[in-house]
Amino acid sequence: MSGFLRYRHGGREVLGWGDEAGVTPVAPVLDAAGLPPVEDLGELIAQGPVYRAAAVRVLGASARRHALAEVELRAPLAPSAIICAGANFDDHLRETSRERATEVEFFFVTPSSVVGPGADVRMVEGFTKYDYEVELAIVIGSPARNVSLDDALAHVFGYTILNDVSARDHQILLDDDGTSQGRFGAGKSFRDSSPIGPWVVPVEQLPDPDRLALRTTVDGELRQNNTMESAIWGVAELVSYYSRWVTLQPGWVIACGTPGGPALGSDPELRADPYKRDDGVRRGAYVQPGQLVECTIESIGTLANRYVR
Repeated sequence: MSGFLRYRHGGREVLGWGDEAGVTPVAPVLDAAGLPPVEDLGELIAQGPVYRAAAVRVLGASARRHALAEVELRAPLAPSAIICAGANFDDHLRETSRERATEVEFFFVTPSSVVGPGADVRMVEGFTKYDYEVELAIVIGSPARNVSLDDALAHVFGYTILNDVSARDHQILLDDDGTSQGRFGAGKSFRDSSPIGPWVVPVEQLPDPDRLALRTTVDGELRQNNTMESAIWGVAELVSYYSRWVTLQPGWVIACGTPGGPALGSDPELRADPYKRDDGVRRGAYVQPGQLVECTIESIGTLANRYVR
């Protein structure tokens, strides 16, 4: 599967199109097709669906100019807002001893936390329970306010992968009376906590996102393994729901929540219930410095980042 990406080559950052076979810059291809030049994915999205569809047709047939190993991939876009849907998979709720909510969890992550594929996740001093969460990320393509389920997907530009890095010892505080306090700001929105990539696959190439398989490995060991079919709220439901509260803007990202398997679900200190799974997932500890986390979503690709001190 191919999509829009951003890469560094020859000392400059370039908006491109690519896949595992390689990348090609967008600007000359669009110029040859008589389409106006754009400098980043946000500008391309702003041009609207007709421009996007034409760009996909032209770029999809283009030869790759550089091998992937010759360039440094960066985050494919710089979203001005990231909305995160928590508690969206029953297996994650079960392992964290929570009940299914009647509505989607709703919190923001700061855009300044975004890093790209291959970038190091720099572990903040004092944070010890670093975790991983593979999530399908929806990229909004046009303004959406109070949209219906039937109309929701018409406002989507494409899809990518987000690893919702979490510092659980700062996110969850336990009280003496057995209750806990969740602090999403302290536990999720910090430096290098939102790797995104490797590219944004346009909706034309991914018409059924609610069936995609999701996997996470830590140094090659399987830690998460589920599909979007198991999500409580699907893509259209999330877009429609969030558009009731805010006007979704082009280039914004909605993260769809993570399935079971994060290290949090294996942490009895935080009152988790690490039940045995029969899908090959190994219950594991938090990520240690130097370990490589790979988040894979079917038909999109793999987002790989090493956690370092």
